[in-house]
Amino acid sequence: MEHSPFISILMPVYNAESFLNACLDSIIKQSFTNWELLIVNDYSTDESNSRLMEWCLKDERIQLLQNTTKGIIPALQLAFENSRGKFITRMDADDLMPINKLQRFVKKANLCPNSIITGKVAYFSDEIVSDGYLRYEAWLNSLVDSGDYWKAVYRECVIASPNWMVARTCFEQDFSFSDLTYPEDYDMVLKWYEKGYNVVGIEHVTHQWHEHPARTSRNSDNYQQKAFFKLKTKCFIRLEINPSEKIQLIGAGVKGKLVAKELDAKKIAYDWYDFNAKKKVDVINAVKIQDLSKVKPQLKSILTVWPEDEKMRNAIKKFMNEKNLFFGDNCWLF
Repeated sequence: MEHSPFISILMPVYNAESFLNACLDSIIKQSFTNWELLIVNDYSTDESNSRLMEWCLKDERIQLLQNTTKGIIPALQLAFENSRGKFITRMDADDLMPINKLQRFVKKANLCPNSIITGKVAYFSDEIVSDGYLRYEAWLNSLVDSGDYWKAVYRECVIASPNWMVARTCFEQDFSFSDLTYPEDYDMVLKWYEKGYNVVGIEHVTHQWHEHPARTSRNSDNYQQKAFFKLKTKCFIRLEINPSEKIQLIGAGVKGKLVAKELDAKKIAYDWYDFNAKKKVDVINAVKIQDLSKVKPQLKSILTVWPEDEKMRNAIKKFMNEKNLFFGDNCWLF
């Protein structure tokens, strides 16, 4: 009987010719060797496919598939349908795996069955990594230390898209890749949250994230702010409140307006507050913006203001707590 791989690595590829050698070399050198790599060429127009064919000849654990419907979601579904592993993970073709990534994942999975396994991330680049990406890196890594993934789930995607491992039964019993909508990584995390999965973080860096100008997250409309806010606000409405329940929306900046648009679309009643209400237009979307002092205690709230300054953050958190509003309980940071 043919020996089945323990881990199936799913990897969509689109025009990644210049990154493939380094990426695949980092997979080949993994200290844990019982894996299969299912690569889906997503209509690349460069020499990616030819290079991938060469790698298939080098290592029989690598399988190359051709996408039948363009896009990351169909590519992931196709890869999964051809996978055999007990556990599933994803890799991006422009990133690198630290040599012990899979080994650390397997060890943690054995200790914490039926959990989402993740770890810390580190950006690398041929140029200077921007402050924004470094802040996101630090925030993701802080979640590994605190374990507060689900308390922060509406703020950003709390698990890096190529830095997780889960039992294949997740995609057989709970949802499939084809059920996802863009941005697919965040939608998947929200589905894990909805299904009640536990997230277990590894204190080591388990993924090296390549920051470069051609990254999909930089160039696709699916990964822009509007798409994220539409996705998470719809999920929030479905999971956290009753349709007849009135909530509080705090913050009338760009993010606040994006949330308000989705609340209006779903006919969710809300009171709107801002830190500078006097400077705002009195009425937006027929909802009057009130001064922050009018915020009611203990009423479910969405907070869309979170400045970079740590002192200001602490002041906001203190104010919210004085109103008996606590993150992940009855107040959610967007």
